[in-house]
Amino acid sequence: MENRFLYPSVVIILLVALRVSIGWYFFESGRSKNLDRNFSSAGFLSQAKGPLAPLYKANLPDYHRFAELVTIPRIDAPNPHPVGTEAWNAYQREPYAAWQEQIVFDFGRIRQQADTHFQFNEDQLSRSDKAFSFYQRRLDDYFNNYRDDIAAYRHELSRLEDWTNKETASEVPYQQDRITAKKKELSATAAGFYESVAAIEDQLRKELESIASVEGVSQRGPLPQSTDTLAAFDRFLMITHFLIGGCLIIGFLSRFAALSAGLFLMTVIASQPPWIAGYSTIGYQLVMFIGCLLLAVTPSGRWCGIDYFLPTMKCCQPKVPC
Repeated sequence: MENRFLYPSVVIILLVALRVSIGWYFFESGRSKNLDRNFSSAGFLSQAKGPLAPLYKANLPDYHRFAELVTIPRIDAPNPHPVGTEAWNAYQREPYAAWQEQIVFDFGRIRQQADTHFQFNEDQLSRSDKAFSFYQRRLDDYFNNYRDDIAAYRHELSRLEDWTNKETASEVPYQQDRITAKKKELSATAAGFYESVAAIEDQLRKELESIASVEGVSQRGPLPQSTDTLAAFDRFLMITHFLIGGCLIIGFLSRFAALSAGLFLMTVIASQPPWIAGYSTIGYQLVMFIGCLLLAVTPSGRWCGIDYFLPTMKCCQPKVPC
């Protein structure tokens, strides 16, 4: 049994309170993520900076290469070309043209995948071509209607880039807050573009499945979709927050839970290194990280916790003089 007399009563009470507080934070975090149907870690992952940024962003969906083709700062200006000319039309399409081409290409791959998966006959191939053309026109309508929104989004990216590149960006608190708020705003705007295109893609998939015969769908299954690693990561995040929080609250495997919580907080801190301009404030995560390390090296679970009833490893028992 742990020698609890090594710790004053006040220290024991404070450590237990710290354990329960951090546990409650993680438990509530997991619960809120589970209740929020719109929760996604995409915003957090997309804002990662520093040398580990590629690792964080590896779980992000591709969104038809949105990050590569659209998240490019561009100063919006009036169209300088005569209305109706080819140059005028090209300038109007410029904010989204590359992304639209990629989406159309990906839609074509989906159609080819459906043709192969369901083994369409000639009549079904003709109908799939018509469906593809229809949703291609839907894309044209969408981009024509939201051209100004996409142009404004890229213009705001250029403003954000200017703010971030200022020498005082990492020194003046209000500038850091403004940069963080703008990033969240732009992330929400981009999510709207994703969702609109995803809705059109989902309708295309359903249309192609409806072209297949009932026997074809029952024998070969629905049209395969790409694996959503972000959704799996989000579920993992919810479950681990639940488990870490619950274990800390009841004092079960508290040292392991505290170490796990500390590792998670360390990844959060590493996603926004303080030496990177425009980093988000990570002050409270740093304080919690230190608290988790403190809990990991103390037997807080044996004070008002289930760990009291668990056997102690010999290597962790206090030495008793002969």
